[in-house]
Order: sequence, then structure tokens, then C-alpha cells
Amino acid sequence: MVRQFFRQYSLFIRNLTRIFPHMSNPFETLPWPALAPPIYPQYIVKAGWQRRQLLKLLCKPFSTINRKVVVKPGSLSSQVVSQTYAVGNFTIIWTADPANSMGLEVRHRSNPDKTLWASIPGRSFVEGAALKLRILEERGSVEIDELFDAIYSNQTVDKIEQKGDLLLLSGQLQRDKNAGQNTIRPSYSLSFYPSSITDKAIAFKVQITDGANSISQARLLFQTNADEHFYGFGEQFSRVDCKGYEIPVVAEEGGIGRGDAGPRTLRLLGVTGEQFSSYAPSPQFMTNTGRGLFLTNSEPSIFDLRDDTFVSIRVEVNELEGYILAGETPLEGIELLTRFVGRMPVLPDWVHQGAIIGMQGGTQRVREVWQELQKHDTPLAGFWLQDWVGQRKTAIGKQLWWNWTLDESRYPQWPQLVDDLAAADIALGAYINPFLVELPKKEKKKRPKRRDLYREAATRGFLVRDHEGDVYPVKNTDFSAGLVDLSNPEMRQWLKQVIADEMLAIGCKFWMADFAEAAQFDGGFTSGRNGLDYHNDYPVDWAELNREAIANHDNAADCWFFTRAGFLKSPGSTTAMWLGDQNVTWGENDGLPSALDGLLSSGFSGFSVSHSDIGGYTSISNIILRLIGRGFVRSRELLYRWMEMNAFTAIFRTHEGNEPDQNVQFYQDDDTYQTFARWAKVYAVLADYRKVLIQEAASKGYPVVRHPILHYPDDRYLYRLEEKERSFMLGSEFWISPVLKPGLTEKVVYLPLGDWVHLWTGQAFSHVSCGAKVTVAAPLGQPPVFYRKNSPYGDALKSDLQQLGILE
Repeated sequence: MVRQFFRQYSLFIRNLTRIFPHMSNPFETLPWPALAPPIYPQYIVKAGWQRRQLLKLLCKPFSTINRKVVVKPGSLSSQVVSQTYAVGNFTIIWTADPANSMGLEVRHRSNPDKTLWASIPGRSFVEGAALKLRILEERGSVEIDELFDAIYSNQTVDKIEQKGDLLLLSGQLQRDKNAGQNTIRPSYSLSFYPSSITDKAIAFKVQITDGANSISQARLLFQTNADEHFYGFGEQFSRVDCKGYEIPVVAEEGGIGRGDAGPRTLRLLGVTGEQFSSYAPSPQFMTNTGRGLFLTNSEPSIFDLRDDTFVSIRVEVNELEGYILAGETPLEGIELLTRFVGRMPVLPDWVHQGAIIGMQGGTQRVREVWQELQKHDTPLAGFWLQDWVGQRKTAIGKQLWWNWTLDESRYPQWPQLVDDLAAADIALGAYINPFLVELPKKEKKKRPKRRDLYREAATRGFLVRDHEGDVYPVKNTDFSAGLVDLSNPEMRQWLKQVIADEMLAIGCKFWMADFAEAAQFDGGFTSGRNGLDYHNDYPVDWAELNREAIANHDNAADCWFFTRAGFLKSPGSTTAMWLGDQNVTWGENDGLPSALDGLLSSGFSGFSVSHSDIGGYTSISNIILRLIGRGFVRSRELLYRWMEMNAFTAIFRTHEGNEPDQNVQFYQDDDTYQTFARWAKVYAVLADYRKVLIQEAASKGYPVVRHPILHYPDDRYLYRLEEKERSFMLGSEFWISPVLKPGLTEKVVYLPLGDWVHLWTGQAFSHVSCGAKVTVAAPLGQPPVFYRKNSPYGDALKSDLQQLGILE
């Protein structure tokens, strides 16, 4: 049953003798003024999602009337005179003209005419609020309601003082003037300090205090304009340019549909997701001008970009901190960002050999498919066998037994399979997530020697606890599981040893490290961190644990894993990302187009090596729902178009989906085998160029798949490309405009400045001074692909495909 909790987070910590203060892992030590511990909003975690969503559906006609209004910034007043300050290589300008232009501005000496950050003239730039939160959690989906008691939007600047490289502004905040004279006036400080990591970044911190400790939300406001476009925020699947929207930054289940057609019952169950639901969000943005900003807060934050003239950021704690980046271009901005958040390592060379086959069914089934792939001369890199632990039937189809030990009855002669694949230079991969489910009595009786990891972990206190001290049962589909407590050092050592003994030791070279976006807000963690503070950091800890497990292995350089959940520091913690569970549809918000949007947006956040499941994952095969247009299964055309797109990405991996028997698979028939082999060969012959890009990702943070503005930041047509057509670049040398709608046999493609060659026909397109649109044929098997004229990598691809008989 769905559980309800109405207690504050402090009640959920069960054994105070085991609690130790959380030691955050800052990027660098900064001399911020010492204040009291951070103040978090009081919050309750509730269920009742069905009632909430039903009310939403009933009230939908009134949604345009009741939608949230953009709150305008408050007033600004000061007696401090105008002054310019040098803070490292940054210049901070305070203008005291009370008429209209009072405010603060940040610039960098390398380009003194460029504004990196500026307050709204004459308006507040620091604000605070007293509020409570109501958090709804359902199967990994999260919805946070802010219940405001008071908003302090009027600001005074009473003092600006400089101590060495530390610049400190301080003053007071006040409610609306009509709120009365006895209203609390919280004090605030806004500090700036140059980063020691790069001279093109400056750190900032907002701190707000009042005698009653009632201020539990900090806000920062600053200027923008109608011509500025915002990218990043981690993986975003419905928008790439987020200007004009409000972006919540909280890791959660991506959802099924996210606004695309589908069963309305999914909304009642709380699993549809919203437009900005993301497994891997990041409190960060990059604009087309190259300027960037990111927060180091782990608490949920909201970036409000709905107004053309200003941006508002609010964080659910009384302290807001981060960095301003002085990039000249978005590409430089990514390089600066990843100096802080880390960069993904170089993938093992074997990954580039060909396809990674995602399948299930046991040893014999793997051998049968492998034999057919060999007949079609398919280049292979690995077999990814997610059902290595055994399979169970659930409400959504087939799922796994979440007990991370080999199911020898499903995969007999496993060592021989590993050896045979290795002899063919093919790696074997597995699956793991941070949940554990107790093995049923039937399974224990059948195989008494199989470890019961749930029981081991529960006995040793390694699972997240509820407020009563019991294992917190997390609802998934129609079963519950325990979540490992990644804040417990003993648990981390235990689980790393499980990975070493049960996965690496039996020949697994890679795996999917799934989930991690569902750490409970009302859970009890060994570290003592409350869920509001730890929820977003949990995915980073999950990736770090997997990476540490590999680092201790003798063959570490040959191993890797891929994660779906993430946060700010994920680029430095994981070895690769994947985009989660898209629908097997053409849907804009959760189908094939959304997979490309997720790739492009995440590249701005440092998630440089990422990929999607070929063909998508989620299907709803119920015949009645399909007849009324609410159900869907994977079609042959969709599968082929997904292959075409993913051949030009970092990793070429298939997935059977949640209902394998209902969807067209690459092993469906001879035609699917042939088509799959064709695109696996295209992927394989791009290996040399892809290795160059992977090296750039490791050394500079550049994404393998790139939004075109990274190379054409001044081309205005490209700013909101997802609204016109979706195209992407593989590195700097290839322009791909995949077919993302059914039934198309030609496509109008925008080509930017430069000389481009159409891969399939050899036709050259030259645009000396500006970009232009061209119309090209795009039948199945020939998506619009172009390369730069005289590019050695483009010429090599053409030559290789001719030798393979794919090109004439």
C-alpha cells in the first residue's frame, strides 16, 4: 500500500550514535563568512498521488487561469556609493544611481565589454522566503509543492567591503511595504571569491539569516534578454533551449509519455512524468553567448526563465552558492564547467568494434542469436545480458530479480559462454541497480546456496530505514524493494565486494548501473543527511561506488558501466550515461525525438558520452488501448530509424524493451538482421573518429554528440533548432539530420556556413556567407548525413562504406 508520512526529516534518523556530520566534497576551500548551520524548509512526504492527479485532470480546463504567475523582483535601495572592485581577474561594478540603474555587474578582464552577470536595474537581486514543502513521491516520480508563509523581495545594500580577494555585500530583506512595520527583516550577505581551479570562474554565495530561523529558501535574480538562449540543466527531453520555461532540478523517474499520447490511468498512478522530469538534471546552464552559471547546492532548485528580462533561481535552503563562468563560446563554457564537475574517462577500445547486443533468454538463446549475427557479418563489441540474475513477470511485463548473483538455471555453462565470447573478442555485460529484493522461498529452496543479498544487507543495517527504524519499502511496479544506504561506508565496501565477487569475477566487463533517482526524502541515512539535502547527490554516490569497484579490479582499463540517473558531478563519477526509458514511439516528449533532445541538452552539462536504447524501451501492448490510440508497440520503421540515428552516437546498443515479444526486434527476421548489420558496420567504421571525440571528452569535456551552436554560436537559426528540425553534429566533422517522423522519404535540412558533402550521393553544398536549407532524399537506410568537404574523416567514412558495399 502507498504509505504516508507527515513528520519532519529529523524524526527519521534512528540511531544517533551512528550518525556523523556530513562532510561535503567541495570543489575548493572558499573563505565564506561563517554562519549557523543551513536552515531547511520543514516538509512532509505524502502519497495519495491518485487523488492529486485526478483533481488535475478534472481541473485541466482551468489550467490556463490557474497557472503559476511569474513573480516580479522587488525593490532595491542603498546609500553605498558607486564603486568598482577587482576580484581576481574579475571586475565587479556597483552602480548607485537610484533613478533607474542601481545594481551590480560582473565582468572578466579578458573581455571587459562583456557582461557575465548583472542584476536587474533598480530591482532586488537577493531575496528570501519562509515556506514549507509538501513532497509527493510515487514510484520514483517527485512533485514538490512550495507553501509560502512569507516572501522577502525588497532588498537594501547597506555595506560593501573587500578583504583581499573576498568581496562581501550585506544588507537586509523586507516583505512588501504593505505587510506592516513590525515585519521581520532578515539579514543577507552575497560574497564573491575567485576560483583557484580556473581564472575564468568566480564563486559566489548567498546567505540569509533571521533571529527566528524561519528563512529556508534563498533566491538570486539577474538580467537576461529576449535574444539569450539557455541550454543545459542536465538531461532534458522535451526542450533543448529552455528559455521561456520554469525548470525544476530534482532527480526523478523520467515518466511514461510526459505529455505524449498514452493511457490516462498512468497519470493517476503518478508515472507519466512532466515536461521537465529528468533522471539526470543539473543546476547549471550555458547560454548562446558563452556565459554560464552552476550551483553547488544539492537541494532541489528551480530556474525560472519565463520572463524575457530576468532570471530567478531559488533553492530550498537558506544558502545558495555556485560559480559564474566566463566563457567566450558555449564550447569553452563546457570546458570550464567540466574542470569543476569532472570529465568522463576514455572508453575501452573494444566498445568501438561494433554493436552491443541487449537481449535476454538464457545461454542457448544467446548462442542462437550470436550465430545469426555472425551469418550476417555483424560487427560486435559485446552481449549485454540484463537477465543474468533471473527474470520475473510483473504488471509492466518482464522484470529482473533484484538480487545481484548469477541465475545458473537461466544461464547454465556461463563460464564456457564467457570464454567463447572472449575468444571472439566480444565482451559480456550485466545489470545492477541500488535496490535489493528478498528471494522468494521457492527460489531459496530450489537453490539454497544462492546468496540472499537483501537479507544480508537488511541484517547488517545497510538499507535505508523509515522513521520507525524498519527497512523502507520502495514501491516499484507491483513489488517493493529496499534501497542500499550509500551514505554508509561499511555498506559501500560490502557492495563493492559484491560487484567484485558476483560480477567482475565471473567475467563481466561492463554493466548497466540502473536507477538511483529515488532516494527517499523521508528516509533515514547513516550519514545523518536529510533527504532534501541528499536526494540529488545519491545518483553521484551510486556512480562513484561502481567506478571504485572497477578501479580495484585487475582489468580495470577494460571495464566500464553506464548510468541513467545523475546530478551535477556525474560527469566525474560515471564512465558513460544512457538516456533511460523512452517510449517505442515517434512522440516529441518521450519517443525517438526526445532521445536526441536528451543527448543534445546533456552535452551542455558535461555528460559527454551518452546514448539511448535502440528502438526505445516502454511499450503498452494492450489491444484495446492500441485500438483507441493510447497503446503502442515498436514498429519496424521506428526500429530502423533509431538504428540510423544511433550509428552516429557514442555507443550502439540495443534493448528488447519491457515487452520483448510484442515489439519488432533486430532479430525478428532476415531483413531486420541485415538492416542491423548495415548500421553496426557504419558505427564500426567510425571508430577512429569516435576515439578522437572520446579523447576530447576526457580531456576537455566536449560532448561526442553536439548541438550545432557549439560550433556555430552566432547562427541564430540554430538557437531553437528543436522547434524547426532536429539535427546534430558528430564532433565537428559530420552533420546528421535524422528522420524522426514516420512515412518520410525526403527531408528539408538546414546546413550552416561551410562546404558540405551529402554522404549518400556525393552532392556538394556550399554556403559561403550564411547557412541555407536543402532538400534531400531520405528513404529508409539513407538518413540525411553530411560531412565537411575535404574532411579526412568524412572521406574515410565514404571510402570504408564503399568497400563494404554500403555506398556505390
